[in-house]
Amino acid sequence: MIITVGEFRKVLEEYDDDLELSFSGLEYHRVRAKGEMHLEVEFEEKIFRDKVGHIKVHDEKP
Repeated sequence: MIITVGEFRKVLEEYDDDLELSFSGLEYHRVRAKGEMHLEVEFEEKIFRDKVGHIKVHDEKP
């Protein structure tokens, strides 16, 4: 699912700025621009869909 920055801000506006934000066990890395109109949230783990569309998570940490 892709949403705009504005839509995400609207979802978060009712919450206090000091609340922690969790990504269901994934470790946040950064937000990176991917072109002029697209941002990508990156995690330490590699997340991808396999050939049949199942989501896979790969963590390179020992």
